[in-house]
Amino acid sequence: MKLLKTLLASAVAVSAMPALAYEAGDIIVKAGVVNVNPKSDSGADSSPVTSTLVPGDKSELVVGDDTQLGLTLTYMVAPQVGVEVLAATPFQHQVEVEGGALDGTKVAEANHLPPTVSVQYYPMDAASKIQPYVGLGVNHTFFFNEKDSTGLGIVGGLKKSWGLSYSAGLDYMIDDHFLVNAAVWKMDIDTEVRGGAADGLKVEIDPLVFMVAAGYKF
Repeated sequence: MKLLKTLLASAVAVSAMPALAYEAGDIIVKAGVVNVNPKSDSGADSSPVTSTLVPGDKSELVVGDDTQLGLTLTYMVAPQVGVEVLAATPFQHQVEVEGGALDGTKVAEANHLPPTVSVQYYPMDAASKIQPYVGLGVNHTFFFNEKDSTGLGIVGGLKKSWGLSYSAGLDYMIDDHFLVNAAVWKMDIDTEVRGGAADGLKVEIDPLVFMVAAGYKF
C-alpha cells in the first residue's frame, strides 16, 4: 500500500509539471507566407539607368515587394539557443523608375532566393508558452531570370549578394507540438548590375522580410 501511494504521488507530481516548450535537440518546422519588402530606392541620387535615357534627370530605382510561401527549420542546440534556416519559393521583383520624366517606367524584373542562416536567442523560461526571440545571421541572395524591360539593353543581370541578417519573432505554443509564429528580418542585400548600359550600378535592396506561419515541434 505504501509503495502504491508513493507511485501515485509521483505520477501526480509529474503530471503537474509544466511541459517544456523547447529543449535541446528539438526540431521546429514552420510554414507560412513571407513578404519581402525592399527599401524605397536604389540608394543612388541620380541613377545611371535614368540618366542614360534622359541626361541630367533626377530619379531613383524602386524595387517592388513580393509575397511567397516560406519555410523555416530550427534546431535547438540548447533550451534558449537555436539555429534557424529560412527558405522560400522564388521571389519576383519589378524594378521601376520613381521621379523625373520616366516616373513609373518599368526598367527590369528579376527572380531571387535569399536563403538565410541565423543563430537565435530565446530569453523566456523553457516552460513558457510564449517564446519571443532575436537572431543574428548571414544571408546569401542570388538572382536569376533577369529581364531588361526597356528593350534597350540597359540592364544585363544582377550579381550575387552576401550580407548580415537581423531578426526577431514570437512563437506561441498551442500545445506540446503545434505553434503559431510571427517574425521579421532586416537583411543586408546589396547587388550590382552586370552588363548593359547600367553595368556597375549598385542597387541597395536591404529589405524588411515579414512572415506569418504555423509550426510543429518534433
